[in-house]
Amino acid sequence: MTLLKRGDFESDNPVYPLEGIHRKVAMGQPDEEARQAPHSLTPVQLEATSDADDLAKMHRGGRLRMASWVGVAAIVLVGGIQLLRMMDANQAYSVAAAQLERSDTEQRDAFTRCALPMTQRAQLAAPNALRDELTRVTERMEKGYGRVLTSCAPLLEAFQQSLRATVPPQDVKPQVEGVQRAGDQLAKAWLDLNELLRRPGATYDAGATGASIDKISTAWQQYVTARDNAKQALSARM
Repeated sequence: MTLLKRGDFESDNPVYPLEGIHRKVAMGQPDEEARQAPHSLTPVQLEATSDADDLAKMHRGGRLRMASWVGVAAIVLVGGIQLLRMMDANQAYSVAAAQLERSDTEQRDAFTRCALPMTQRAQLAAPNALRDELTRVTERMEKGYGRVLTSCAPLLEAFQQSLRATVPPQDVKPQVEGVQRAGDQLAKAWLDLNELLRRPGATYDAGATGASIDKISTAWQQYVTARDNAKQALSARM
């Protein structure tokens, strides 16, 4: 009988190579797959915390953006209100200036053309031009000039009403009211001359007529000064 050696037995028996593996498993040594497996939930918790922080930052960013938009909207609203107020104020000055201009270039000019049909507007710009023209006309027509002034009286009244209809802003009200008072004084001076010339039974009085003409000339200069002051005050604010 042939005896088997130990080396022959180990090489021919396929069970023995697994012995080392079984021994390692039995001793509790982890294999490669076990070493790569996660041992705890810490990474997952860190990732969840990071997501919560990002979400909080997004919410804070959204609130900041919303606050910015609200601030911008408030600024735009306030600016728009101020702009509308400025536009309304500017329009009030423009309307008052236009009304004074119409009173002067339409109503007053209409009366002047009626009372002094041979006199141009530019002629009345010179000092004492109105007095000189009225003196010439009354010396020629005497009491008959009263009838001319009577026919022109409605135009004079329209001039006064146009001035009174002007409604200025408060800060230029004194200047505009100065024009209105000067216009009333000018109209009164014309009416006084008309009354003098139309007085029944009286003869023509050159002295009294001359004094009345002087009052008209003075009232006219006061009106021109007040008108120019009001125009300048209105223009400075438009």
